[in-house]
Amino acid sequence: MNGSPERLAELLASYRRTHYGVALPGGVSATLRIGTPTPRPVATWIGVDGFAVYLTACNPHSEPLPAAENEARLAELRQRLRAGGARWLEGSGAIPGAPWCETSLLATSLPLARLDALARDFRQNACVHLRAGAPSRLRLYRPDWRGRLEPADDLEWGDD
Repeated sequence: MNGSPERLAELLASYRRTHYGVALPGGVSATLRIGTPTPRPVATWIGVDGFAVYLTACNPHSEPLPAAENEARLAELRQRLRAGGARWLEGSGAIPGAPWCETSLLATSLPLARLDALARDFRQNACVHLRAGAPSRLRLYRPDWRGRLEPADDLEWGDD
């Protein structure tokens, strides 16, 4: 990734503009947005777990990969979630009016540290951290970004 301040600002702006869609049981869908409260149907699905993470295995460090490679990475992420006993829902992140769309998963029932490890294993810059009754936040995994970003209410750091 081009580590320029401009590229970093562009990535964060893109993450903040993204609509993170999720397919809930019963044909219900919801949209997650950074800085907004978790929608009630999603909070209900999260339930006693108390939090969920919206993550992907696609396009490590926001560098595009071929579709077949992204699908193989997603299959591995699903397998690892399954093996860990996680619950997850299918989703897709997109910026309205833009051609980009990325398959993602809303996962819970694992410790946050384990979900952080998966995000790092798949070389993700960030994921979306949801807690019932709280605004969604970007959870960052790039130690090289520390000190380069101003603190913000919608940003948090994954343990590194």
